[in-house]
Amino acid sequence: MAAVVEKQARVFLEKGCEFTLKHRGGTVVELRPEGYLIRWDEHVDKDGVCHESAMGVMSYKDVAVENDYGTLRIVRRPQASTPRPGGVSRVQRTKREIARMQLKRAYVQVANALIKKGELRNIRGDFEKLEDRIAAEGEVRHRRMLRAAEGRKQRSMALKTVPGGKTREVFEYPAPNGRTFFKWYRTWQKQGDEWLFDQYRMCGGASRYSDELRAFVGEQIQSLLDMERTHFGAIAVGVQAEVQKENARREQLPVPQGKLEMPGYGHIRNRILDIAPFDHAIRSRGFDVAYRDLHAVGIGVKTSRALERVEIDEYTVDLMVLMKDTPFFDDLSKSEKLFIGLDGKPQRVTLSAAIDVHTRCLLALQIVPEKHKNTLRSTVELIYLDKTSISDAAGCVCRWEQFGAPEEIVLDRGAKYVSDEAYEILAALGITNLGAPAGKPWLKPYIERVFRTLHSDLLARLPGRTFSNVVAKGENDPERRASLKLEDFLFWLVRWVVDAYHTKRHTALGMTPAEAWNLAVMQSAPRAITSSEMRLAFGTRVPRKLTRSGIRAMYIDYQSEALMTLCLGQRVQDIEIAWWPGDVGAIEVRVGNGEWLTVPAADEEWIGKTDVDLVAWLSVQKDVDTAACETRLRTIALINEMSGQMKILRKLVAQQTTPEELLRTEAKFARHVVTAERQHAYGDYEDILAGTIEAGDLSEAEFGPDELAPPAADIPPDQLME
Repeated sequence: MAAVVEKQARVFLEKGCEFTLKHRGGTVVELRPEGYLIRWDEHVDKDGVCHESAMGVMSYKDVAVENDYGTLRIVRRPQASTPRPGGVSRVQRTKREIARMQLKRAYVQVANALIKKGELRNIRGDFEKLEDRIAAEGEVRHRRMLRAAEGRKQRSMALKTVPGGKTREVFEYPAPNGRTFFKWYRTWQKQGDEWLFDQYRMCGGASRYSDELRAFVGEQIQSLLDMERTHFGAIAVGVQAEVQKENARREQLPVPQGKLEMPGYGHIRNRILDIAPFDHAIRSRGFDVAYRDLHAVGIGVKTSRALERVEIDEYTVDLMVLMKDTPFFDDLSKSEKLFIGLDGKPQRVTLSAAIDVHTRCLLALQIVPEKHKNTLRSTVELIYLDKTSISDAAGCVCRWEQFGAPEEIVLDRGAKYVSDEAYEILAALGITNLGAPAGKPWLKPYIERVFRTLHSDLLARLPGRTFSNVVAKGENDPERRASLKLEDFLFWLVRWVVDAYHTKRHTALGMTPAEAWNLAVMQSAPRAITSSEMRLAFGTRVPRKLTRSGIRAMYIDYQSEALMTLCLGQRVQDIEIAWWPGDVGAIEVRVGNGEWLTVPAADEEWIGKTDVDLVAWLSVQKDVDTAACETRLRTIALINEMSGQMKILRKLVAQQTTPEELLRTEAKFARHVVTAERQHAYGDYEDILAGTIEAGDLSEAEFGPDELAPPAADIPPDQLME
């Protein structure tokens, strides 16, 4: 096998090259096989420790790595041209500086062309005589240069037309004359383009106010920043008042002093931004808002797969919804309707949502009643569920198929999320809990951004919108304008999520959330959990009685081999079950603090069904006939009376049962019980007569005459039956 040869690192420095590396300067002395021999300059590190100049070797690979991270900066290369004394390197020039130089060069090039033609002499008098021609032809030449450089017509913002037919450069260049053209030409002729650059970069650095006034304004700003929630205008007026007061004091001195110049609004504002930008932002907007608007940001949260990070939060919608009891809620009991708040009054509802950070898909979105105590539990449960049936019921064009097991969940420390039950559910499901302090929305930016999109893209289009303050509300009465029922709001909420939000191109993703989800699922399929885990995590736990028929829960009987053994062997009656509406085909059962057992429904019809199927089945059941029920009870009472008399007479016969007989009896009782579990274990039904040979097909050639002969006439009939 051939040896692996390490790729040689790129060489960025040469002998004599001056550079800085992490703010430490150095010069390359020579290049060696092992790396650069560098003479490091004396420097002071971030801790204030001074390091003297030293020699050292740095490998080519380490320098290449620093180049990749942007910490290597070249100061000067030996062969590179250097700017004139006091000049600036071309790469440091701004676009405005270069544009000013190019316009000056156009003028001097026109003058140089006229001199070559003999139409202009290299004297100032001729330049002054032909200044209009030089200006006009110079501007035309400058336009052509711009068109050639940009490959299109010059943009109107580069040059603008002024009265008189002349053009003026947008950088407020003073109108040049013959004397100026002559000076530029003589400088360019002797020293080249570099000397056409002016001191434009130095403009605006000096202040027209004295240092004394600047210091005084700074002191007043520091004192005025103690005002609560003050703004620039209030501070400016306060500073000007203090300047006026100081000037009055100076006039009254025995030897009057010079007055301070009254500062303008712009100067005071700039001083605030110079000396106390954070203090002003904190005091005027509050610490949380100032931190949100001013703190530095990086690349943010990085994820590599779907459901790696999920954010959960609540949002009270800016909309009044009519809480009317419509036929949509007929399957709910009166207590459930009261819990939801279906009293017909308009009110704002609260949404609990979960978003996948990697794909920006909404994994859960549901209304949370005010009395709901397990918000996190119900929201996390919806993350695991396939919501295709919900989108189909709402008539969506697309499907709400984003679901799976999240790896970590970010939630705040709100009252509904800080509970032992919530933490136990997350721990049981293997979910990392990343708690964020309450009132810090920037720690959950993705879910907060979705709420803002929901507000602007959906709620603003619906009637009954409320407002954040009385100024924005004006004369609007949202309760009077409310006309959207809760049923309709749920319908449009699902339609918006599936057909509007998931299908809109996301700038950060470069695609729609639905496309990002499909791509992520192809690369790494989300993990799911079993129905048994869902029942133990999200199911309802209630006590039940164990009978020979098994366990009845929600009108369904559940039976299994283990349950029959438990019933016949231990004589247990009181047990605990875990019932989950997402899968009514089985329940979890345990006795005391024992292990949980999965018990399927006795009737195979319920295997794989949900509470939706159960509610649909219950809705078609007929009401109880009272008269027929009374007749049935009277008949049962008579039968019980006769049965009791027969049992009394049976006590006249002596009986004895051994342990072996008891075991055989128990096995016999459970032998012929038909359950869904046994049918699944035994497999599909097979006809035992399938594939047999018909009697007419038998012949003596295949079987002997004795095998086909009829039975002897002297055999008794009872032996033939045996």
